[in-house]
Amino acid sequence: MARAAQPVDVLYFIEHRARELDIACTVTALLQSEYKLSVQLASIAINRASTLERFRPKVVVLPYCTWIKDMGLEQIVGHWPNAKYIDLAFEQVLGQTQKAFKAPRDVFARQHVVHGAWGKFFAEYLKESGVVGRNVVVIGNPSLALYRPPYRQYFDQQREALADCYGLDIEMRWVFIPENYGWAFFNDKLLRERIRRGFNRQHAYQYRQFALQSLRAAAEWWARAAQEERAEIIVRPRPAIPKESFVAQVTEAVEDIPPSLHFIKEGTVREWILASEVVHSSYSTTLLEAAVAHKPIYMLAPLPFPDFLHADWYALVDQIESYADFAASIDSQDHNNWEALEGWVNQTMLAEGDAIENIAALIASVARGERELPSPVAIGRQARRPTALKLYRRIRRSGGRIVRAILRTVGITALEYRWDAHEKDRLDQADIEARVARWEKLLGL
Repeated sequence: MARAAQPVDVLYFIEHRARELDIACTVTALLQSEYKLSVQLASIAINRASTLERFRPKVVVLPYCTWIKDMGLEQIVGHWPNAKYIDLAFEQVLGQTQKAFKAPRDVFARQHVVHGAWGKFFAEYLKESGVVGRNVVVIGNPSLALYRPPYRQYFDQQREALADCYGLDIEMRWVFIPENYGWAFFNDKLLRERIRRGFNRQHAYQYRQFALQSLRAAAEWWARAAQEERAEIIVRPRPAIPKESFVAQVTEAVEDIPPSLHFIKEGTVREWILASEVVHSSYSTTLLEAAVAHKPIYMLAPLPFPDFLHADWYALVDQIESYADFAASIDSQDHNNWEALEGWVNQTMLAEGDAIENIAALIASVARGERELPSPVAIGRQARRPTALKLYRRIRRSGGRIVRAILRTVGITALEYRWDAHEKDRLDQADIEARVARWEKLLGL
């Protein structure tokens, strides 16, 4: 006999562990202690079917929601059509072309989901995209909030532990580089999918070429600086880029990887930023986090940025356009070049008080029925309805799995099927409980 699903007030989905788990555990601590709500955290990418069978939530928190066809949402809404949905939208600082690609585009996203906005800029973007005004709530940026007291204490003082774990010289300067060259790894199929969803076709191919060339040029700088032993160079691949694929791409540009050049995907961005002396990136919003952490920041720009990637805040960061600039930035004692960007961040994304508390309050208000939000019952029924297209896709996926399994038995694995965008995103319940308990203690809950 199948076990009955467990009722829970809040089911909180996480896509990328490193990006979202700390926020989720902090919010969970507040929801359980201050609002007396039951909360379960789960991966939206791993073991999703099991999660759907195990729980019956009142509220479902999502890491993204542009339409019902986003990864996993059709299955989730089809299984829980009576739940209320909240989107925390972990990508909100968008270039011009990305705005069309990321805009809410169907009835589910526009009418049946509450969207948390980091600032008024994103709230207006959502409303202009058709989201019902009452479903948009400005909460602030939770990732940035974690760099402020009291949350910062959770991540600080980690340098010695990181040095021991990864064999880093604690006496050298650490240069942390959370890269943002994800488009360099997109095959034609991934490009076509983004074009179908609204990304400008010409920009898509131009973006991939720009990211690939920029990555290879920057990799030469990293290797040269490491070879000269200027610092420990710590490069962090994006959460969705497999480390193996990233290192393979770098080695096409750099034949020999010096001992002081490290590719580390473990740990959180916050730990590494706080433990390092200098932070470089391309056009990643981790530079915003480093500015709030009061770390010297630099934007890698070996190639001129295409106009469609431009964002206003880029002008507030020192640009690195040559190896001479890169070497000088490593040795620089300009410790205050983060001030302009931090001021912009405070005005645009941290002007609404404590973002962590704001998220907890928003979730609690939905769970308690204090916010008007229709459940997507009809949409859920439609999502469950079998169609010829769904049957065709299921058969195609099943057939593909059988063929790949046969090929693996003889040692053949196609590159595109070695790709694992969630290689570090598996969640452990014991780890979650320990983190939540630690947050409760730190926050005095």
